[in-house]
Amino acid sequence: FHCAGAGCTQRVDLEGGEILLPIYYRNGPDTGCHTAIVARCRFDGETLQYVEHGTELTTPVERGFAEPSLARCGGRYFLTLRNDEGNHVAVGGDGLHFGEAVPWRFDDGEPLGSYNTQQHWVVREDALFLVYTRRGLDNDHVFRHRAPLVMAQVDTERLCVQRDSERVLVPQRGARLGNFGVCDVSPSETWVVVAEWMQPAGCEEHGSDNSVWIARILWQEDA
Repeated sequence: FHCAGAGCTQRVDLEGGEILLPIYYRNGPDTGCHTAIVARCRFDGETLQYVEHGTELTTPVERGFAEPSLARCGGRYFLTLRNDEGNHVAVGGDGLHFGEAVPWRFDDGEPLGSYNTQQHWVVREDALFLVYTRRGLDNDHVFRHRAPLVMAQVDTERLCVQRDSERVLVPQRGARLGNFGVCDVSPSETWVVVAEWMQPAGCEEHGSDNSVWIARILWQEDA
């Protein structure tokens, strides 16, 4: 593993204490194309130990697949992958081995328009949501269209995003919002946390001021 990392990834902690950790790496020092895997690891309280990894996912498009994030929902595992031209998703049954990575699309078949930026999961027991940025939201002036930050429900059978469910979590104010985190605060509340990255120069003309945003998602139980 050359230039390997788990930056900005989401992992799954297994009931037995092992960890499924998505990472990305280069196959050699002179290779610019990244490969994404999920590594099964053990943690003894001090050292995180690599045990094995599964499917090696890559693509010849630009820098390959990077910043993978893993989610478990409905007995299956979902891996979302960053790519320079278009982000992808793959699904598997054990958290290590995955089928072909396919481009993210809306449920009407149109490309999602999310590219060269990380995406993260919001997981519920019976539903899966994707948080992402994309083209087409009056945001051509934003670096890599990295704002606003939006969330939508995933059709886990068709591996697509339900367009009608898309909602803005954090508004677009010129600055990019591409690097963010998701945290389950309680069974009834999830946070998506992001800071306005004040680049490129002039983004403040659209209202950004280096704010830190916390989008609170409050879940309601069915009556």
